[in-house]
Amino acid sequence: VIETMLCSQGKQPREITIQGKGSQILEARLVPFASDSASRVLIGFFHDVTEEKRVEAIKRDFVANVSHELRTPLASIKGYAETLLDGALEDKTTLKNFLTIIDRHANRMTALIEDLLTLSMLESHQMPMSFESLDIKGLIKSVIQGFEKQAKDKGIELIMNLGREIPKIMADKDRLEQVIVNLVDNAIKYTNRGTVRVLTEKSDDMLQVNVEDTGIGIPEKDIPRIFERFYRVDKGRSRELGGTGLGLAIVKHIIQGHNGKIWVKSQPGKGTIFSFTVPAVS
Repeated sequence: VIETMLCSQGKQPREITIQGKGSQILEARLVPFASDSASRVLIGFFHDVTEEKRVEAIKRDFVANVSHELRTPLASIKGYAETLLDGALEDKTTLKNFLTIIDRHANRMTALIEDLLTLSMLESHQMPMSFESLDIKGLIKSVIQGFEKQAKDKGIELIMNLGREIPKIMADKDRLEQVIVNLVDNAIKYTNRGTVRVLTEKSDDMLQVNVEDTGIGIPEKDIPRIFERFYRVDKGRSRELGGTGLGLAIVKHIIQGHNGKIWVKSQPGKGTIFSFTVPAVS
């Protein structure tokens, strides 16, 4: 482009996109510059637009994913409703069966829309958080109690290693409960046998919570993307278990809103450890 502009007498600026190292993208704008000398002069402006392009790609993927996630239950609801209207209303067994399926798909859509609204508010920082000095031990115990039946039905042992002296934390109780519920629920869903363990430990001025399981694990290639919206390691099983694909994205934003961090370690076939930190009260 530079050679073309130097050799030609064109005075119009040119814009090109340059693919840099890795995924870096630069926009270059070359503008002819009037000079008293006999030689041609160009001014080049280079703008790093990597982040803008990344956000555009995320938006495109988001719209495509939402459309896909809603299309499946909508098609099922429409199909079963049309079948009933075409004469299947008279068969009581078929009627009940079809209405149950319609209800299940409607519930799935409701859960998806609620998660979308929650995630949208978290990402735009419009989700109000009420921070208070909180005893996380009692919060974890109440969450574990709520999952005892689900774990027992699968033959999974729920274990709490909370320690004697756990510092209080500054947190939004409802949002932090949502984080622990999501992580424990996932641990139970993706563990066929063994244990799900919740541990706490003090780390400098932070309190760290680990949710460990002996489940199917996550392949190494999937770990960097596990907190992305709609990213599923096992798409079929996730939908079968009622997942919307947004739970971990919501968890990540809630922890970030608490000035904490969240990460995951996993070995396929051996289990997974989700860990997060929140500030402890000094």
